[in-house]
Amino acid sequence: MGFMDRIAMQDANDAPKTSAGAPVISIVIATHNRSHDVLENVSALLPQCVGQPVEVIVIDSASAPAHAEVLEDLKGREGVSLIRLDTPGVARARNAGFEAGRGEWIALLDDDAVPRLGWVEGAITCAARCDAETAILAGRVIPRWPDNAASLEMPPSKLGPRARLLLSVVDEDGFVDTTDHPIGVGANMLFRRSVLEAHGGFDVTTGRVGSNLASGEEAQMMTDLIGAGHRCWYSDAFVVDHKVHAGRLTRAWLTERARKEGEVELRGLKTRSQRIARAIKMLIATPPLAVLQIRDGPEREYYLRLNHNLGLLRKLLGPAIWGAQAAAGAAFRVGRWAQAMIGRSK
Repeated sequence: MGFMDRIAMQDANDAPKTSAGAPVISIVIATHNRSHDVLENVSALLPQCVGQPVEVIVIDSASAPAHAEVLEDLKGREGVSLIRLDTPGVARARNAGFEAGRGEWIALLDDDAVPRLGWVEGAITCAARCDAETAILAGRVIPRWPDNAASLEMPPSKLGPRARLLLSVVDEDGFVDTTDHPIGVGANMLFRRSVLEAHGGFDVTTGRVGSNLASGEEAQMMTDLIGAGHRCWYSDAFVVDHKVHAGRLTRAWLTERARKEGEVELRGLKTRSQRIARAIKMLIATPPLAVLQIRDGPEREYYLRLNHNLGLLRKLLGPAIWGAQAAAGAAFRVGRWAQAMIGRSK
């Protein structure tokens, strides 16, 4: 019997058997200095949890005292556990959450993501439909744009698919196996707990710390688990609204985010030969991208491709050889030269 046939025979009542009182899903929300976002998140989540086999774990990742004080209010809410860490870092906080969780699945929610009505039921149902080979289940992430988004430097109308993914937008339809082309972001994603435990948890060197935009611990985990033979599915049945702050709708923020993604990609290249091959490819591609970005558009996003490459090369070659300013300056000079050549050709 194929997997899709098994899905047709299952429903939410076929959830995996657990010990008495054990939750099916442990919902982990890591936060740093966003206490009011967390309160909105939890307030939307808790009414859905009543009578459901889930638990909610909030990890305070070394928030400032004012935010930590607000989060203390969560201790009085039924169904919520609050854990305080003195060392910041998203990956470290998520590890603390999955270690404390008792569910078969660990659900990651960003602190500024607000679960829509039906999130809990949808997540439970989809998890029950996954076979033992499936270790990753990604959900839908809808952007909640700021009120003045249309007037900002990079309004939603100017964002292509690459920029939208950097902003953690995942807006696809259906319930599909995405193992060959995985999609999903940590704003709304489930991992099978036993697999996370066997893998040793998230790599704390890849997670975001404070304002540093180098994230990607969940993306690296997806890559590693798929490489180990596990499968990844996506469903539009459990949805969050993810707040996109105005400061992110700028070319500067997206540029730096793209560079950090290049650094994250480098960490996923395990062998020296893989790194050399990738570096050669990017060194060849970078000058043309510097030229093409002059006449860029949302459908192409050459500037994001360029800066992804620069981020990887900057990390690989080191600041002594390829400093951030040197890389940016080189790209700028190539671009200006190309612009001059285009002007002469008219």
